[in-house]
Amino acid sequence: MPTSLPPLPDRAEAEPANPGAKLLFALVGLFYWITLTPFPDLSIDPVLVKPAGWSQMLAAILFLVLIAHALQPQIRGMVMRPRAFLCLLFGWFVFTAAVSPDMASALKRIMIAMTVTVSASIFLLLPRDERQFARLAGAGVILILGLCYLGVLAFPTRAIHQTNDFLEPQHAGHWRGLYMQKNEAGVAMVLISFVGLYVASSWSKRIGYAIVAAAVFFLLHTGAKTSMGMLPAMLVLAALVERFPVTRLPIVFGGVALLNLLTIGVVAIRPIRDFVQSLGIDATYTARADIWLLGLDAIAQRPITGYGFDGFWQTPELKNSTLSIATWAVKAVDAHNAYLDAAINAGLPGLLLMLVWVLYLPLRHVAKAQERNNFNALARLFLRVWLYSIFLAGLESVFMTRSGPVWFSLCVAMFGLGYQARCRAAGVRSIEHDDDQALAQGSAGFRSAQGQG
Repeated sequence: MPTSLPPLPDRAEAEPANPGAKLLFALVGLFYWITLTPFPDLSIDPVLVKPAGWSQMLAAILFLVLIAHALQPQIRGMVMRPRAFLCLLFGWFVFTAAVSPDMASALKRIMIAMTVTVSASIFLLLPRDERQFARLAGAGVILILGLCYLGVLAFPTRAIHQTNDFLEPQHAGHWRGLYMQKNEAGVAMVLISFVGLYVASSWSKRIGYAIVAAAVFFLLHTGAKTSMGMLPAMLVLAALVERFPVTRLPIVFGGVALLNLLTIGVVAIRPIRDFVQSLGIDATYTARADIWLLGLDAIAQRPITGYGFDGFWQTPELKNSTLSIATWAVKAVDAHNAYLDAAINAGLPGLLLMLVWVLYLPLRHVAKAQERNNFNALARLFLRVWLYSIFLAGLESVFMTRSGPVWFSLCVAMFGLGYQARCRAAGVRSIEHDDDQALAQGSAGFRSAQGQG
């Protein structure tokens, strides 16, 4: 059904400055990207470091403020779509937590993960329009880059890996900025590069390309080889997905399947292990193969319901089991593979539901956004973040995490593609919506002027 035009530049200037929404956008984004414990001291045994108790309190406050904002009639119909499917997915996770060995802990952890997801779905509805989003996102990543470089220059012992690091002294000299580890910093720099490219096309070329240059320079000093290789690769894959629809299924489903076959497959299929070794690649993937083997065995033990959310790794039952004699992998904090962890946490049905959510639905939304002539620079940003995250998930456990930038950014990208898919550009900036519960969205998936006062 037709709606009012989204705010044109001159109309947008006349609208209220919505300082509260802008402040909330900044606080939520920085909370997940910087966290409350930047520049951690790695010379201390992490087991001895207690998490900040007020972190959960602040997360709860931000979540409640976001919920209050989302109750506005003009936007509440857009939050957490598609709702029926997400209720099914989270309902299954709650069920698996309820039947897990540690029900209370699993339920608590899944509830925290749900707040991250809900927060991401509301986060995109805070800016008044795309122009404001571009400015806020650009300012946010500039602040993050500034803090990372400030750490390297002003207090390098907290921003560069040192020889006295408790766990990984072999990374000495690699930059990590405000993050815990060089690879985490590398991931952040890739995501910031995507934001910089978006800023260059939607706000300021000079600022946008400066962001990209600063992020790439920092990335090169992290020593995060995977992220270095994935940055150009994801830009190419995103361009193929956008311009050649025939490549979408092979790239997304085929690419993710191939990545998992070449990684997890090395521990289960001898010919694959031999093939990987023939390429000159360490078939143990820096000892991750031991973790994957233990994870596959765990799935075989509980294939339907799994162990509950985060109910396998780092548990006393695992660390004190007889397996500790056979493999060091019992000390792992996760599977280093998000797809494997999904099956461990929620069984094979949970993995299937996650695949639908993180692979199938976003891919369908990309197609719908293009059909409706609504695939713009913002959709391109969401596409790049999404593709990078689903391939990164083959090497790191990034799904349903309770902190850090990756899962939050992936959720923002997935919900953003959904918003794009439910809007149709008609003419020069006019919008039509599906005849469903979609309400007052602008051409970039943001609210139109309707209902704002």
